[in-house]
Amino acid sequence: MNNHRRIDTKFIDVIDGIRAISIIIVLIFHFWQQTWIFPSVQTPALAWMGITRIDINSLARVGYLFVDMMVLLSGFLLFLPLARHILCGKSMIGWKQYAKKRIARILPSYLFSVLAIFFLIELPAGSYNSTWAAIKDLITHLTFTQTLWVDTYITTKLNVVLWTVSVEVWFYILFPFIAKFIGRRGDEPKDTAKSLHKVALVYLIMNAIAWFYIYRITLSGNVYLSMYINQLPAFFGVYANGMVGAMLYVSIAKNQERTLTFEIVNTVIAVASLFIIGYFVNDCAKSSEAQVWQVTERFKLSFAFIVFILSAAFSMKWFRWLFSNKLMRFLSGISYNLYIWHQWLAVKLKDPWRIPYWEGITPPNQLYNNEWMWKYAAVIVVAALIAAILTTYLVEKPMAKLIMGNHSSPKIDKRNDIHYKTSDDVLDEISEDKRDELPQ
Repeated sequence: MNNHRRIDTKFIDVIDGIRAISIIIVLIFHFWQQTWIFPSVQTPALAWMGITRIDINSLARVGYLFVDMMVLLSGFLLFLPLARHILCGKSMIGWKQYAKKRIARILPSYLFSVLAIFFLIELPAGSYNSTWAAIKDLITHLTFTQTLWVDTYITTKLNVVLWTVSVEVWFYILFPFIAKFIGRRGDEPKDTAKSLHKVALVYLIMNAIAWFYIYRITLSGNVYLSMYINQLPAFFGVYANGMVGAMLYVSIAKNQERTLTFEIVNTVIAVASLFIIGYFVNDCAKSSEAQVWQVTERFKLSFAFIVFILSAAFSMKWFRWLFSNKLMRFLSGISYNLYIWHQWLAVKLKDPWRIPYWEGITPPNQLYNNEWMWKYAAVIVVAALIAAILTTYLVEKPMAKLIMGNHSSPKIDKRNDIHYKTSDDVLDEISEDKRDELPQ
């Protein structure tokens, strides 16, 4: 096997772009809600084919579906070190270090947004009807339990999009127990086989829980669907597909070299899976009950997502570059804070801050004031980017460095947010396709 054609089981270059694009699609949805601009692209160059405009209204209307891609990526990347441990015998960090990494990644930006909005914006503005309502909103957000009540989840004053962080945090708490149950104990083939059987068992259990929750509780007709559709159990099938996807990636990467035929086939599959994802998006947008579609088709959509991730990871270099260039890496780096701030800023800038300025009681978009709508769209995009950049580099990164420490803590591989040891497994710091070039 040629060394330069080996596939790295740790670093997956397309993940950055997939994460960034998923966040951007969610932004398009939330910005469309506020601007009422129906996105389309004029294509005069394609007029000879009868295509004068590419309409992406469906993507704007149901862009929230790509929150599922973010959840899937989380399950995939969390499970990747465990997959390497099972299939390649790689060592894993301890659970204390795991907790520190998750805290360093999640808490600084999250806590900053919650405390800043509560103490600097909402409390001084008198947004709460009572002291108890204010305390409840703050405490539930600080304990990641805000999704349990309507007033702290759907009608919260503290940034409604933070519900996704709550779901993630509870899965982070659950994951060590899953990993401890699955992890192999020795180097014998029988230990690997036992771990693989446990992976299959966990996959079935997680999907069974998701199925029971969705069909027996969420769609029972006796619940407020908006309250239950995005609770952790409803995402178990998505997380499970991400976890098994990580196993498939490591298995293929370990045993397969990059040949031209292999890359061409995967590029074709990646493009085909994009069309399938597009079909799902259009189907949801046309549905008269989009929320019901979302929760019942969630597993199928996540399956299409993982097929795209895997095939894109093994695709041709030019296709991978579309998701791994400098712009995508930059956007991926600020994506967490971009997600946190975009929707809250869009709402506040529109009303009560009224930037760009407008008069009266009816927002200009509802009057179809096209000039104002485009100015407002530009303002919220720029504001979201500025907020994301400032929070990433002035809050997230400095605090993460402080939490992780400078010497004794594990290094953070900024690529894909994967972490690894610095002393116990030095070879893991070196790209696998370069290892055989080292002096023997």
